[in-house]
Amino acid sequence: MRILVAEDDFISRNLLIKLLQKIGYQVTAAENGAQAWQHFQDEEYEMVITDWMMPEMDGLALCDKIRSSVQQRYVYIIILTARDRKDDLLKVFQSGADDYIPKPFDPDELKARVQTGRRIVELEKDHQRLQEILIESRNKLRIVFDSLQEEIIALDKDKKIVSANKTFLAINGLSYEQIIGVAWLEKAGPQQGRFDVGKVRQLVDRVFEKGEAKHYLDKWVDTRGQIYYKQVTCLPIRDERASVFQVVVVFKDITEERRKSEEIKALNKKIIESAAQIEAKNKKLEAALKRLEETQTQMLQSEKMASIGQLAAGVAHEINNPTGFVSSNLKTLEDYQEDIDGLIQKYRKLKELIEKDGKSDPSSEQVASLLEEIGEYEEEIDIDYIQEDVRDLIKDCREGTERIKKIVMDLKDFAHPGEGVMQATDVNKGLESTLNVVYNELKYKANIIKEFGKLPLIQAYPQQLNQVFMNILVNAAQAIEKKGEIRIETEAVDGYVRIKISDTGCGIPKENLNKIFDPFFTTKDVGKGTGLGMNIAYGIVKKHNGTIEVESTVGKGTTFTIKLPVDGKALNGKQPRNDV
Repeated sequence: MRILVAEDDFISRNLLIKLLQKIGYQVTAAENGAQAWQHFQDEEYEMVITDWMMPEMDGLALCDKIRSSVQQRYVYIIILTARDRKDDLLKVFQSGADDYIPKPFDPDELKARVQTGRRIVELEKDHQRLQEILIESRNKLRIVFDSLQEEIIALDKDKKIVSANKTFLAINGLSYEQIIGVAWLEKAGPQQGRFDVGKVRQLVDRVFEKGEAKHYLDKWVDTRGQIYYKQVTCLPIRDERASVFQVVVVFKDITEERRKSEEIKALNKKIIESAAQIEAKNKKLEAALKRLEETQTQMLQSEKMASIGQLAAGVAHEINNPTGFVSSNLKTLEDYQEDIDGLIQKYRKLKELIEKDGKSDPSSEQVASLLEEIGEYEEEIDIDYIQEDVRDLIKDCREGTERIKKIVMDLKDFAHPGEGVMQATDVNKGLESTLNVVYNELKYKANIIKEFGKLPLIQAYPQQLNQVFMNILVNAAQAIEKKGEIRIETEAVDGYVRIKISDTGCGIPKENLNKIFDPFFTTKDVGKGTGLGMNIAYGIVKKHNGTIEVESTVGKGTTFTIKLPVDGKALNGKQPRNDV
């Protein structure tokens, strides 16, 4: 703290300086009041200690000048005086001094008086700082208060307005001078400022009485028939004794909010209606989807049967061949059986002859004659050949019937609609079965080269995969004009199996390559193809989360590459791309 000392006596002045500096204060000394006044104007001091009696300007005059000057801070003044009469002390305090110390002064008393003054100066500083904070907060609050879009007024118990924000003044066409301290609600008209004044008065009275916030919604219609809504809220303001001494009234125009709310309600109603319509459409779509799935299943089965129908002649030929030689072998076996029956009859005669005349000589004429007859008959029927040929004929018949059985079983697999769930499937076995069914279509057109790798069982619909193989193989055979080659390769690679079917046929023109999987697209003559075979094959592969690709060169041939995941899930966790 900085202290200004005014003392004309040299010894007293120096003593004051030493005492004050010793206890930690900054001290500036003056020899008289005029000099001290000059220092006071040039610098800032929190405390002034001055003698009363000094030349040029005494201490009381200095005190009066200090108090008369405009100061942003409080200065604590102590008068040093040898006078101790009551009227003299009154003059000290009337001049504006805060304290006095009698001369000669006691150093301890001086320290105590200065410490008291210091506390007062610091309290004054704290008070001034808090006041500045309060003013700043009030100004900020006022800025917020005035920036609010709601109309706000504060009323005392006499219903006089003690505060109002700019929005309220602007809407009601008033100024602060016209409204502050005025019982405005008592003087206002019944429908002032687009709210019901009478209702507001009642609400304010109830808040003062009950000490609880009150609300109500005001509604009014202007001359054009436009409806307005205003939310009125009355809030109690309490003093330190918790008594309501003011009521704040907030008027909020919620017309736009109500309009939006009504619009939202209308929109919600439309959304609910739309949702009901969408649900009804979804049900129709579900029914249509179910019918479509049934139609697709029927198309798949129809195409399968159509394919089998196209192969019927070849399959019949494949069955007729073994049937023919089985039938021929059975006729031969029938003839052999007649010869053997004749031989057996002769042996039976010999047996009867021997049993009838058991004691006769075996070289008798009857036995010898019968034995000779048997020998001649054996030579006639060539019994040794019959015995050897019968085994071959039976073997051929068994092979023929097995061939017929296999063709029938393979046809049954193709004609069967298939199970509704995936099952463990051997792709190589499916290819073998398919080749067996379409063999008659292929054997005159192409050499079949099979390079089957070791494959894991995959999760699939086996009958559907066989149809894919059959469609590709039959198309391959039809693409070969005279004699060519069909190569079938299988291998297991990184969680899927790959099937490549290549032919050396005429190839597919570039302009048709992107169309071969389209439904009803065919390059065959009318009546020779449905145009659904490759489209169905594409759908089956996609259903297995696999891919089917085709490469073709006109004049050289075509290769179809099919990739099928082992676990039946999408390859690499992604949906399959079926590139053409």
